[in-house]
Amino acid sequence: MDAALGSLRSRAERQRYLVTQAVENQTPQEIQRMIQELQVHQIELEMQNEELLRAQAEVQTAREQYVDLYDFAPVGYFTLTAAGLIEQLNLCASRLLGSVRQRLAGRRFEVFVAPSNRLEFGQFLTRVLNTTRTLSCEIVLQREDGSLFYAQLEGLRMEHTLANSPAQQQCRLAVLDTTARRVATAALATSEARFRRLFNDSRDAVVLLQGHMYIDCNNAALALLGATRKDQIVGHNAWAHCPSHQPDGRRTIDMLRESVDEALRTGSKRCDARMNKATGEEIWVEAVLTPIEEGAGKPPVIHMLWRDVTAERAAAAQVRESESRLSLALEASETGVFTWDIASNRLEWDQRAQTIFGYEYNPRLVPIEMLGKRFHADDSGRVWEAIEAAIAAQSPMALDFRVVWPDGSLHHVSAAGRAVTDELGKTRGFAGVVRDVTSIYAAEEELHYKSLVMASVLDHLPVVLTRVAADGTILERTGSGLVTLGLPSEAIVGHNVRNVFPHLLPEIETVLSGQRLEFMTWAKGKGRQLTIRNYAFFDEQQQQAIVLGFDETEVEDKKKQLQAEKEFTESLLENSVDGIVAFDREGTITAWNVKAATYFCQEAADVLGQPIFEVLPHLDSEESRQIVERVLAGEQVLLPGQAFEHRAGHYDVYHVPLRQENEITGILAIFRDVTERDRLAEEATQLRLRQQQEVLSAILTTQETERKRIAEALHNGLGQLLYAAKLSLEGRAGSPSSPRASLKLLHEAIRTTRTISFELTPGILEDFGLRTALEELSKRITPTGLPVHLHLTNLEQRLRPTVEIAVYRIVQELLNNIMKHSQATEVEVHVAREKGHVAVSVEDNGRGFEPDALTTLPLAGMGLSGVRNRVALLGGELSIKSQLGRGTIISFELDD
Repeated sequence: MDAALGSLRSRAERQRYLVTQAVENQTPQEIQRMIQELQVHQIELEMQNEELLRAQAEVQTAREQYVDLYDFAPVGYFTLTAAGLIEQLNLCASRLLGSVRQRLAGRRFEVFVAPSNRLEFGQFLTRVLNTTRTLSCEIVLQREDGSLFYAQLEGLRMEHTLANSPAQQQCRLAVLDTTARRVATAALATSEARFRRLFNDSRDAVVLLQGHMYIDCNNAALALLGATRKDQIVGHNAWAHCPSHQPDGRRTIDMLRESVDEALRTGSKRCDARMNKATGEEIWVEAVLTPIEEGAGKPPVIHMLWRDVTAERAAAAQVRESESRLSLALEASETGVFTWDIASNRLEWDQRAQTIFGYEYNPRLVPIEMLGKRFHADDSGRVWEAIEAAIAAQSPMALDFRVVWPDGSLHHVSAAGRAVTDELGKTRGFAGVVRDVTSIYAAEEELHYKSLVMASVLDHLPVVLTRVAADGTILERTGSGLVTLGLPSEAIVGHNVRNVFPHLLPEIETVLSGQRLEFMTWAKGKGRQLTIRNYAFFDEQQQQAIVLGFDETEVEDKKKQLQAEKEFTESLLENSVDGIVAFDREGTITAWNVKAATYFCQEAADVLGQPIFEVLPHLDSEESRQIVERVLAGEQVLLPGQAFEHRAGHYDVYHVPLRQENEITGILAIFRDVTERDRLAEEATQLRLRQQQEVLSAILTTQETERKRIAEALHNGLGQLLYAAKLSLEGRAGSPSSPRASLKLLHEAIRTTRTISFELTPGILEDFGLRTALEELSKRITPTGLPVHLHLTNLEQRLRPTVEIAVYRIVQELLNNIMKHSQATEVEVHVAREKGHVAVSVEDNGRGFEPDALTTLPLAGMGLSGVRNRVALLGGELSIKSQLGRGTIISFELDD
């Protein structure tokens, strides 16, 4: 850099001289311009000088950093001359050689090379100086104290040029201590040799797997697979010695890959696989896979340890099969197992044992007292004594006892067991089995019961039991049926069938040949023909013929009776006025009487056995099928007002379920022609309408009559009084009126108004009830000259408002009629309330009349017609008893 600055300064001096020489020939303007340019160049030079100074500082800093990196690098750096002299070195290099840099600089590097490697180093240095590539070698160096160490040398040739001198060759040498690596490599080689020896000589079969291919195996692996050479295993896929599929159905390839993946993921994997030996023999191998990490970029090596577990699996399979057979035997016999540990007083029992004693399954140990809780009170002591005796005598125990479940049900249990001892003969517990034998006890009781029943049947029913030997000898003949036949058993026992019953010989020989037979016989007994049904079979165990004879005389008589009843029923069916059709649950017609054939124009022979909806397709609808379902469910269904298809008129259908032994087996459909009934019903409806119209007419007439009566009362009574009062107040013929006479007339008008108001709406009835209203009515009528005698019973409590008004109006109307028409001198009125009814009777001693005349005269008896209608509307009936000259009694009764 100093040389460059000096050159630059020389060039500036020369330029300054040239400028000084040329100024004299220049104009002032040119000189001015040149001065400005020089100033610009000066500023540029100053800026360049600053840049140079800054670059010089950066270079100096970089050099210092390089020096630091060089000096403190962890690798020894040497600069050697072509002669091998140490020209420069760093601190690490001086430490490698065991000295300081001042003592090492200028010395030959070869001095620090072990004598045995100096020739090799000289050759290495020559090669470095003659090439431009980096070369390396590994030699033994020695420190200044004579200690040796392994070093790796990296050499590179460099050209060093000095001022005014030719370029000189140098060797830049990097030295790295590899002693530790050499030691580790040696140890690794030793370890590998040891591993190889262990690998080859191991008793366990070991293979190495890489990329799903065997890369090595030991002798034990060869022996395991029956191979003689490694190439029979090494180089083959891991599944080469296995079947394509394992016994569980999985492909061997998939199982192996899954196992390897899990071993890589978790660090280890154990699995069992079926393999084939070289001889074709199948074996079971337990494999333990352990991954061994390789260098980067290489697939991991899987260390596989094989162990032949064929015998173990066979033994385990036998144990499982034995346990399965035992479990099946226990399950088939419904036997439970229990073990009692005497030391802990705890009980271990399986699910069946717990079920036998009525417990829910609990896998935990329980106190022995839980077993005793279920013992029947009468059997508990006996069971414990038997167990203690078996333990004391070291002998088996077999015992039947009863247990009681929580629901109170009684169960019979059969138990067997014995004491469990240790190797010293000391009792440790008691083990055994239990079985629920309730069904066996029940079967024995059932058998005993059946024996009693059979004996009872033979003693009390008309049955004869006969046992016949193979040669035809009658061995036994018993039963109460003998009394009916009139034959004592002693008379034929011991005799041969050929002599006693020669007519039964073919049947007896057939049964003795081993066949079953049913046949009928007839005999006379007690003065009548007897019918006997015989059931015979051959007893293989006793080699005897067993014949059971049943007296079916009464059955035959009942059959005849049933036949007669059947014929009678068929006669009723055929002569019924209704059409009757029966069909089963599938809709098949089973009965079709004559009337049904008339209604539907099809004969019974053509429809029996046919589906109902095919015979009567016009009835096939969703509604009909729903009705069929309802009837088959037990409901009776009426389908009214159906029109005949082939004739005029209507019919009702009654659907009734047919039952047999409380089960619905079909449907009985009764078709009833209701054409005439509907016509009569229509006429009755019209009659009721006419009657209602007549009642309505009578009510309207009554209302009109009542209005006329009110109008007459107002006109003839109140009107006349008011008119007279008016005249009295105006004065007659100009004479002054008398106030007293006018007041009297007004008072009479007021009284008449009250009377009319009372007759229209008696407020006393609403306020005080029927008793008070009738008494007031009687008081108003008596002053007219007609005595009214009231007889009122149990009217202290109010009646229904409608009943009170009706009774009051009816009595009022009857009294008005008596005053107008009967010419009676006294009236008796009875109103009595008893047991929810009100009885009313009005009796007079007038002239009477003929009740029949009321119906012939259209206007006569209009008041009685209204009374009758009023009574009828309240659910009562009016009774009229009258004779000419003897008075009249009108009575009725209503609900209160």
